[in-house]
Amino acid sequence: MENPGLKTLLSFLGQVRRSASATFTKLCEGRRRGYGMVSRYIRFCLRSGLIRVVSERRTRGRYPSRAYDLSERGAQLLRIFEEGAA
Repeated sequence: MENPGLKTLLSFLGQVRRSASATFTKLCEGRRRGYGMVSRYIRFCLRSGLIRVVSERRTRGRYPSRAYDLSERGAQLLRIFEEGAA
């Protein structure tokens, strides 16, 4: 695969699939990336319908803590590229 952006997106979606109810902090630790990059990928995937918010709870901070899961559309995208690589 030649496109680095697509490769990163697919690895991000794979990480969401592997971790049960992935949170923002788990995704940042797993990606070993800054908060800004993970935040942009989450925002893009939510707008595109690739991931969905499973639960949302209020914490001490300003923003609620959200758990993400792979949507059917995201799972289908991963399947397409996994079949193509095999």
